[in-house]
Amino acid sequence: IALADSRLPPALDDMAATATSACIRAPSGARLIRRANGRTARRAKAPRARAVRVQAAAPPSKVLIVNTNGGGHANIGFWLAKTLAAHGHAVTLCVVGTADDKKMQKPPFTYFGELTSAGVKTMWANPNDLATLPGQPEFDVVVDNNGKDMDTVGPVADFAVKAGAKQFFFVSSAGMYIPTVTPPHLEGDAVKESAGHAKVEAHLKTMPFKMSSFRPQYFTGYGNNKDCEEWFFDRIVRGRTIPVPGSGDQLSVVAHAEDVATMMAAAVGNDAAAGQIFNAVTNRAVTLNGMAQLCAAAAGAEPKIANYDPKNLPDGVEVKKAFPFRPIHFYSYPAKALELLDWAPKHDLASDLKERFAFYVASGRDKKEMTFETDDKILRHIGR
Repeated sequence: IALADSRLPPALDDMAATATSACIRAPSGARLIRRANGRTARRAKAPRARAVRVQAAAPPSKVLIVNTNGGGHANIGFWLAKTLAAHGHAVTLCVVGTADDKKMQKPPFTYFGELTSAGVKTMWANPNDLATLPGQPEFDVVVDNNGKDMDTVGPVADFAVKAGAKQFFFVSSAGMYIPTVTPPHLEGDAVKESAGHAKVEAHLKTMPFKMSSFRPQYFTGYGNNKDCEEWFFDRIVRGRTIPVPGSGDQLSVVAHAEDVATMMAAAVGNDAAAGQIFNAVTNRAVTLNGMAQLCAAAAGAEPKIANYDPKNLPDGVEVKKAFPFRPIHFYSYPAKALELLDWAPKHDLASDLKERFAFYVASGRDKKEMTFETDDKILRHIGR
């Protein structure tokens, strides 16, 4: 177990010393979302034009975040630690693995100086190692932003009980919703019961703490290290045609990681969050063609889009490897967070993409040599 810098709970101090058309507005709380099966969604408060407000009444808490060491979810932990520290909470960010892992050479890990300067304690350990921490570390809130099944989340949940945690947050996934012809997905919609995330959520409800689960989808923002908008930028800056599966009118949702973090922060010390499932997404959808258009606008270019049938592809081409989004309606709406947490997102996708394009250019990726063999196969197949 590796540790760095300050502000661990007292029991760990000794250890430290030794060691995508344009965005489409989602239904607001002012309008009921009618579903094909006759269900009516919960009403949600319409977002107000104001800065994000995290519940101010929550007293300072000791929070442990067990954070994944790769993929897009790592940025959620980064932003959550940053947000909680700004609101006076004592935060320990535990990254799975070791500090010398080559993954630590990428964002958001290269930005950890921003966290430690804000008083966040950083450490590295595997979930099973938590039980071996010296002394009796205590936390009010434990967050699992790493596991996908009971093998990985179970040890963290057991440690949370041992540490006296009153709340347990699980970063789950909206990917387990069963596809619907009546989007958006709302909390309570059917999920794949065989999914590891679903089994974890069910188990956490039986444990002696107040659990809350957050189901993110696609996201962007400062610190992101998983290709999403970059996939589009790669083609746009090189003047290439962007192959988009289907009609391009399929709805999706791309949130800023900070908005996901402020949603979770609003649940700390908040009894309204107990036992709840939250769609950790923003409140506006984007079409697949719209994502291409917004990325092009951020780059100051006109997009060239070619739509194709994802069920009629050349040999050896799979749509899940040819495009960064699901080729169907995959769109969740944050009804419960708007209703129960007095939360609203502050980011908008068009502005976020301008920031991300500036980072893309600064990184020099726009000048790198790239091949687009899969794109070329698809474009030849459809005669483009």
